[in-house]
Amino acid sequence: MLQDTNDRLSPEPGPGTIEIAYVKRRARGAEHKHRRVRDGGIGTPGGLVRNLIEVTAFTRQSVSSDCLWLYYYTGRKQLRAGIGHPHQLVDRWTAGHGIVDDDGEPHRLVLSRPRKTHKALWYLKTEGHMARFAIGHTPEIAACHYADIPSLRPLHEATVAEAFSEVAAAAGPIVLAPDDQDSWRLSEAASEGNSDVDVLLDGEQDVWLAACLGFDRSPFGDGGAPCPQPFWGCLECRNAVITARKMPAIIAFLRFIKEQRAGLSAADWAMKFGRAHDRIVGQVLPAFPESVIAEAVARRRGMPFICRRRPG
Repeated sequence: MLQDTNDRLSPEPGPGTIEIAYVKRRARGAEHKHRRVRDGGIGTPGGLVRNLIEVTAFTRQSVSSDCLWLYYYTGRKQLRAGIGHPHQLVDRWTAGHGIVDDDGEPHRLVLSRPRKTHKALWYLKTEGHMARFAIGHTPEIAACHYADIPSLRPLHEATVAEAFSEVAAAAGPIVLAPDDQDSWRLSEAASEGNSDVDVLLDGEQDVWLAACLGFDRSPFGDGGAPCPQPFWGCLECRNAVITARKMPAIIAFLRFIKEQRAGLSAADWAMKFGRAHDRIVGQVLPAFPESVIAEAVARRRGMPFICRRRPG
């Protein structure tokens, strides 16, 4: 429902657009709305409204109304303003077009459903940006009624999973496949002027599962103090750099934590080794070629289960 003829279409706020003023009665306390839409041919919102105004101009001389929809109602043989009994009109339209459901019965079209489908497509187009998505609604209504719907749930769950994966990856070690070591060596040395990169990659700062960027600068302890974490804490530390040289130790530790399942309850094992297991299986091993993994498996046979806590 539009306010009046003059306020329906205001001067263009931008090329190819128009601002429409309308009344939304169910938005109590904020009924008067303004919305900028595309304006051009009849296939655009602005063009459609212009066409409706033009075709009803003569009738408005007989019926004084500020409603957009003005028509001749055959049921009572009179001119009417505004749409009354919309369900009857929709049912008549679906019947007239032969639209049926899966059982061949006349389809009961509920207008709120295609509206949500349209909103879901707009949500995807705006990439969930609430300020752009919530057009004609408050952000709360847009989020609860049009964004939180079953068809968008897989997208939301995938986004949350991706965010958690990024956080988990950022909190873990730097994993360098053989092909990446040279480029990492050059980029680190160039960006930070770090002369210790060669020492690090050559093994002079190795602990048992990784090379260590700062054994006395651990994010888990006080500056200047030795790292307080157990040796598998390297798998959750950004100071750690895992290269192919450490793969035999990684494979040996993976074998060890799998063997611990026999002596621990599932809950105790998950609490103690679950994160380390997932990090090795999900992030470390997939970063290396199968040939490197195979060589590490061969080398780790007979490797004693020992660890060094300090570099050197």
